[in-house]
Amino acid sequence: MTNNKSITTRVTPRPLVHGDKIALVAPARFASDKLIDEATSLIKAAGFTPVMHKELSAKSGQFGGDDEHRAEVLNSAFRDSEVRAVLALRGGYGASRLLTLLDEAAYLEDPTWIIGFSDITALHAWSNNLGVASLHAPVASTIKSTHGEDVEWMWETLMGNPPRVFDGRIVGGNLSVLFSLMGTPYFPDCCDSFLFIEDIDEFLYHIDRMIFALKLGGVFEKAKGLIVGEFSDLKDNTIEFGQRLDNPFMKDYKEIILDHLPEGYIVRFDMPTGHGERNYPIILGAP
Repeated sequence: MTNNKSITTRVTPRPLVHGDKIALVAPARFASDKLIDEATSLIKAAGFTPVMHKELSAKSGQFGGDDEHRAEVLNSAFRDSEVRAVLALRGGYGASRLLTLLDEAAYLEDPTWIIGFSDITALHAWSNNLGVASLHAPVASTIKSTHGEDVEWMWETLMGNPPRVFDGRIVGGNLSVLFSLMGTPYFPDCCDSFLFIEDIDEFLYHIDRMIFALKLGGVFEKAKGLIVGEFSDLKDNTIEFGQRLDNPFMKDYKEIILDHLPEGYIVRFDMPTGHGERNYPIILGAP
């Protein structure tokens, strides 16, 4: 089981070179054959070699196969020394269900880049708590709708040429996923790190609930500062969003966040990363 107290060294998977193999994975929602074909073409166009598990299009309810199957698709990539990265096809929900099933030994023996965002935050936290950096970047299904420059920078970052190097380690990802990991061994180790958060399609009161939970959990006391990405398509307790009565929260997400931060706390808003057109790549858990 992941235990972030045991981290003694931090590493970054080796940079990719053109021709390297990238495995497509579906750790959360299932992927259609059409999406798999599109993702295969995108990887080839970027100069890499796509790898597909023979049952990649498996389906179990909304998931890409049952938990054991989705974990095995990931583990088979971690165990293959020729696979240098895994690219999630979709987010949604389901990656956190795999955390106890992943082959930590194989992953640590030869670390592989994990690429994705949103629900893939759970895999980033798992990797970062093992001392391995990962890449917060588009999933395959959002690459076409992501700003072209961000996609180009994603590939460049994987090849060891990030457009910008941050002064400090960053961990985190989707706020809702982070909230679900609180109190478990898989919440990312925030010590000596900046915490990054973004989210979509949440009620303002629930943003308040989650940020307040981070405060109560002492997360802001451990982290050096907070980096806030896009919070898009937020809703309020109003008739417009399906409520019987208007009961607005009366604060936007920035005001909510500032309400719960210690005085003088370092916070940076408007990081162009999230569920919209902009999804600037961020290396999480770097040395």
